[in-house]
Amino acid sequence: MKRIFIKSALVLAISTTLTIADEMVDESGLTGQVRLGYINTNDNVNNVDTLSLGGHLGYTSPIYHGMSAGAVFYTTNPIAGINTDGFFLDSNNKAYTILGQAWVNADIGKTSIKLGRQGVDTPFADTDDIGMIQNNFEGLVITNNYFSNTVLFAAHLSRWAGVDSPQPEKFVKLDNDRGINVFGINYQADKWGSKLWYYDSHKGTDISYFELGTHPTEELAFNAQYTNQNDTTTNGTGNNGSTWGVQALYMKNNFTFELSHNSVSSGAVTNGFGGGPFFTSGIDHTIADVNNQKATAVGMEYTSDKWTVGIRKINFNKGENELDLTASYQVRDNLGASIEYADMGDDGHILKTFLNYDF
Repeated sequence: MKRIFIKSALVLAISTTLTIADEMVDESGLTGQVRLGYINTNDNVNNVDTLSLGGHLGYTSPIYHGMSAGAVFYTTNPIAGINTDGFFLDSNNKAYTILGQAWVNADIGKTSIKLGRQGVDTPFADTDDIGMIQNNFEGLVITNNYFSNTVLFAAHLSRWAGVDSPQPEKFVKLDNDRGINVFGINYQADKWGSKLWYYDSHKGTDISYFELGTHPTEELAFNAQYTNQNDTTTNGTGNNGSTWGVQALYMKNNFTFELSHNSVSSGAVTNGFGGGPFFTSGIDHTIADVNNQKATAVGMEYTSDKWTVGIRKINFNKGENELDLTASYQVRDNLGASIEYADMGDDGHILKTFLNYDF
């Protein structure tokens, strides 16, 4: 199954903020990160691992008459001769460096128009930063916040590169060379929010997605999601299926408790281009790509000023269940470490650790 990192279902899924994945920059316009990563994958047949040193370096220009530009280089390089797990590397299990972002942006009133290579975070196309180099997309993205509490989104995405791409080291065409058109509406009020998205595919999978969340008290949050997906290929290689999901969260004294469920019907669904939005997604296993899959997740997370520790069990009606253990520690504002471990029974296990230094 497709490997993703769960975007912490223990963080409120009610949040409907749309992100165009820009980073904070200092007065010089420079932004960067050094990342040391280690991964070990054992599928009970092969035991492989990689130790890699990489990160990214970017520049964002000052805004002049509403115009700005930016670029970000990314790199990943195996070290110490530990290089057998290709998840951190390119399609040939080698080091690579890529100009992942190169864009120009125009702000016109309450509308932003961004053209070029860029990070985008939407339900079915996202950065999914679970390895050494995140997903980036090439295309045109338009956002508008004219209406109160509402963000409107429209995009044409033609190419992508990065961790989930079939060739991480180069920008390859999306959706059988035709790209995808994306339209979204995000609304966020005081105690509830909603999302409505549509992904138009020429010869792939058309995706409709709806999400609704409410936060009635300080301690409680409830979320629901639904997607319908239609195969538009001529050879039946796309997805036909739908899924609904529900989630309940209870937060008290630095603890968050989660109960989530997803159920697929009428075929199989896809995560799209990235990690996907499903409530029950784990570090590795998700409900995607399995006919009529069902999953239930139970989790607990503890957060302090510097520590976040979590445990999560996901039961699937088809395939192996998964137990996820995660921990992160913020050494200081610009230095953090994390570790995650997934036990997937007969499918083996995955261990990932990262040390990130931001500058």
